[in-house]
Amino acid sequence: MAHVLVGYELGAGHGHMHRLLPVVRALEARGHRVTFFLRNIKENAVLLARERRAILAVPDLVERIPGAPTPAPIATYSDIMAHSGFFRRQTLHAGLLAWRTLLDQAKPDLVVADHSPALLLACFKQVPVVQVADGFTLPPAEADEFPTYRQGRKAMIPPAHVLRVMRDVQKHHRRPQPQTVTEPFRTAGRLVCTLPELDPYAPLRRDPVIGPVEGLQAPQPLPASSVNGGRPHFFAYLSLEHEKTRPFLKGLKACGLSGEIFARGMNDKVAKSLARPGLVVHREPQPMQEVIARSSLIIHHGGNGTCCAALSGGRPQVLLPTHMEARLSADALVRLKLGRLLLSGDLEGDKLPEILEQTAADAAMAERAVARAREIETRGTQKTVETILDTCLRVLEDRQEK
Repeated sequence: MAHVLVGYELGAGHGHMHRLLPVVRALEARGHRVTFFLRNIKENAVLLARERRAILAVPDLVERIPGAPTPAPIATYSDIMAHSGFFRRQTLHAGLLAWRTLLDQAKPDLVVADHSPALLLACFKQVPVVQVADGFTLPPAEADEFPTYRQGRKAMIPPAHVLRVMRDVQKHHRRPQPQTVTEPFRTAGRLVCTLPELDPYAPLRRDPVIGPVEGLQAPQPLPASSVNGGRPHFFAYLSLEHEKTRPFLKGLKACGLSGEIFARGMNDKVAKSLARPGLVVHREPQPMQEVIARSSLIIHHGGNGTCCAALSGGRPQVLLPTHMEARLSADALVRLKLGRLLLSGDLEGDKLPEILEQTAADAAMAERAVARAREIETRGTQKTVETILDTCLRVLEDRQEK
């Protein structure tokens, strides 16, 4: 029986938890002992209340770089690293002290990591790692530097500076020093859990793209209410934590579409303010398969899991992104003519109701969405969890042989 650490160091929301918990259960079903690690315990309190396993709180190294604008113009993964402990030697030194203490106490045989740059450095040439992440948080690492998310953009923080910090701290700890900023990311396994359509590095990708852990939806025809002149029906999955959500909800209430909404953080006051004929406010998450079956349009913040579900289920999307990863997914869907991106200006005045109604009435976009879903289906079943488990077992076997 091996001991496996599974978790993530960076990121908000529930996406990382939903991606990794099936992996945890698959490893445990094979008899391995698993310890979960994560950054935002409070945010995941409801999900964690159902768990009965060991959980580690990990060091939070996120910091603001002096003089950098807010939000920072992130261009590469090394910029994310710079804002997550790799800009100052003192911060990274303290973070690695914490990580190595955790590793010394846990003594894992394997680490399964999602978006965990400091942990990867702590494990570098010491503990085998399998990375399980979406395309944004698992950039190609074959070159000496990470590629940019968008052509024409340069790294805000020189990768050479990030590498110097990494090497200096590793030297101080008497640990192996990477030769490039990307070297610690060339781990024993690198599995990209998304659809190729949403991978921002698709032209450069050499790693296997194995699909979302949550699985894909079966393509579904548009509901009868939205064809042959019928009224479209939307489903909105949002979060009240984001500043763009409340002005968006005002426009959503004012539009003439029927629909449903679930928003994380919903309370009685907001639910009451949304009351109007044809709009249903849910207080609990709804099964995505059922949502897609009864909806002709999915509105959300651009999370990878929701994008994959709507894309594979055959539904156009309206996206209100709140961070760069979601914006890149929104841009990809817009390029494919499968979605509409909402900018801050679209939330002003009376613009939003018209935009939503026009998008919902776009029959060509709806037909493209269904056609794309059928194309995705022809690629065959993606056994994502099985692929991750097989990779982990192979790495454990290789470790035992050594």
